[in-house]
Amino acid sequence: MRVRYGMSVDIFYMLFWEGSSDEVVGVDSDVRLEVDEKGKVIGIEIWNAGKRGLIRQVAKAIAESA
Repeated sequence: MRVRYGMSVDIFYMLFWEGSSDEVVGVDSDVRLEVDEKGKVIGIEIWNAGKRGLIRQVAKAIAESA
């Protein structure tokens, strides 16, 4: 799994495994799922992640697991 956060655009991205994305499905206005040809979710993109508080929660979870 790879995780990236673009601070300048406030987008959090998680790639669960490599593969070609066949479709992007909008879950809501800020969440998109990348799906392969078999319908399996291979990645998730969350816009406005900092505004939603997600980055703070991820940082807290990492600190608590260390």
